[in-house]
Amino acid sequence: MTKIASLSTKRLFVALFVIALFTMAVRETLDPDMWWHLRTGEYILQHGIPAQDVFTFTVPQNAWVTHEWLSQLIMWLVYLAGGLPGLILFFAALIALTYWLLYLACPGRPYLAAFIVLLTAITSAIVWGARPQIFNLLLTAVFVLIVEWVKDGQWRVRTLWWLPLLTLVWANLHSGYLLGVVLLGTYAVGDVAQRWLATPTERTLGKTAVAHLFGATGVSFLAAAVNPSGVELWIYPFLTLGSGPMQAYIQEWHSPDFHQTYFWPFAAMLALGVLGLIFRKERPTITELLLFLGTGAAGLLSARHIPLFAIVAAPILARSWLSVDLDPKGLTNRTGNN
Repeated sequence: MTKIASLSTKRLFVALFVIALFTMAVRETLDPDMWWHLRTGEYILQHGIPAQDVFTFTVPQNAWVTHEWLSQLIMWLVYLAGGLPGLILFFAALIALTYWLLYLACPGRPYLAAFIVLLTAITSAIVWGARPQIFNLLLTAVFVLIVEWVKDGQWRVRTLWWLPLLTLVWANLHSGYLLGVVLLGTYAVGDVAQRWLATPTERTLGKTAVAHLFGATGVSFLAAAVNPSGVELWIYPFLTLGSGPMQAYIQEWHSPDFHQTYFWPFAAMLALGVLGLIFRKERPTITELLLFLGTGAAGLLSARHIPLFAIVAAPILARSWLSVDLDPKGLTNRTGNN
């Protein structure tokens, strides 16, 4: 009876947690690009996917890489069905789904994982709204969940082969698909390095599993070319990252200003992550270090990348704080020569 009551309490906690995430995400959308996305979605529904800019009269017939066409079409269809309130609720549901999946990817469920994911959500909220970038967050969480569960043995290695199909969909939703490919490659390289340069752990993938992960990474990159712009989408993310005007004039591409309070949760995640990696009982893996340091650096360079850092880092924080050891002797043994 006690076990049943405990299970019911945990289920109630998780349900309330997801409802809280949804409630947090229901907000007036402030993204000035939303109306352009809706107008583009309307145009796509009526005329098809444009290859040239059909809106800017000063540069008629300018080539247009429509990297968000599927997101824009979905946004327009949702807007037709439910208006602006429907659009807000739709994206709030996507956001709640994103962080529920991330919760499932974290150890220490329900309470520690919920705390870490709540902090992740607060950190990520700077980009929330009715915008295609939300699909980036959702699919990043899906990729993290799949790889983490394969590493934990909860899913079979063959599950990794769903990732190329998901990448194909992602590449038609947003050019942020490249993050998924880089994420998979980092997991694969990190596990190979762990096996050859350090001590393998229980979660280090075996040779066969790593081969599958490398294969899924390569096929995912190729699958991204299945979009209206073809292989141009392989280059487009780099053109965006290297665009001087975009980096100079779009605020979310700037580095975070920690004088602004809405960046403090990011600072808290960085601090908790570093402390957790230092004080955990076992040494962090090479994969964890690559993921945490790589996405952390990206977030410090551009505020737009902070939510992606938060999602990727959440399982690392949960795993670290689940095994934290504040014994000075343990710290000495981990940082000194054994």
